[in-house]
Amino acid sequence: MSSSAASGSPPVAVAVVAVNWNGRRDCKAMLASLRSQTLAPSEMVVVDNDSKDGSREWFQAQPEIQLLVNSRNLGFAAAVNQGLRATSAAWVLLCNLDVELDPGFLAAAVARAETAADIGSVGGRLRSARGDPARLDSTGHVLYRNGWVANRDQGAPDDGRRVEADEVFGVSAAAALYRRQMLDDVALDGEVLCEDFFAYLEDVDLDWRARWRGWRSWYEPTATASHRRGGTGLHATARIERHVVANRISVWVRNAPSNWTRDGHLASAGTLFALRIGRAALRHPTAVQGAVDALRRLPQSRRERRVIMERRTVSPEAVATWAERTPWRRMSGGRR
Repeated sequence: MSSSAASGSPPVAVAVVAVNWNGRRDCKAMLASLRSQTLAPSEMVVVDNDSKDGSREWFQAQPEIQLLVNSRNLGFAAAVNQGLRATSAAWVLLCNLDVELDPGFLAAAVARAETAADIGSVGGRLRSARGDPARLDSTGHVLYRNGWVANRDQGAPDDGRRVEADEVFGVSAAAALYRRQMLDDVALDGEVLCEDFFAYLEDVDLDWRARWRGWRSWYEPTATASHRRGGTGLHATARIERHVVANRISVWVRNAPSNWTRDGHLASAGTLFALRIGRAALRHPTAVQGAVDALRRLPQSRRERRVIMERRTVSPEAVATWAERTPWRRMSGGRR
């Protein structure tokens, strides 16, 4: 139960924003999990990116859904920004269609977020719903010393670990609660998520910008859900690999502390970039175009970096305290 509910004050208003792109197989279960929440959402917006599988029509028939329809696929980031502009609640849950929330997810996430005014985001305990169900998908984002951010505990057994709430570098936008004040605070040129990214790693970029502005992020283990991963995407396709390659590079350019270019972090990141680009190219040769995409957007990324650094309220040293030792063996093995 949220602290507001416990004190007898009006229920907390939480808007839900979801993006649909041919997600017919997932939409029914996802919406059912939203309807089951002990803290009911005050607004539910679905942004459809020109779906062709009947999912758009299905959402149109759901009375509590406000459906925004695009005539083409604008990407995840742009669609989320549309959904944010269409809502007004002080809290926003971003929720992928391939996520099923357990009934107490929203109440637990809000209760955690309300414990401090500088908590900008809360993520829960996401289980894997693909393959072995007794494994974890994410318990928050972890920052490594080479500048990469990854899902903590992804693929680890769901064996009772991480039972205590703790502060994390950031959270997975697959199912995350955000304070609207924070989202408004870190937006660049009106964009909460960077629309140049199209899809993938836009939540990591958001983690960084929030940290630079002094916002904190928390993991709440009692906010539980399952994430099938890849439910409405292109799975392991060349297009995905291309976006991931480009966006990894852009996240570094936009956000990495300036002193990291002088103390070996850049060389470390470059080595891992090369390894992962090579692995991606073996699966999909056109994925190397992601590096070209990142180079093409480099002037814009540098301009945005200047704005991010000019607006920061914390030191590079403070952000760098979040960097953990890079697990080279695992990270070079190909799992994002």
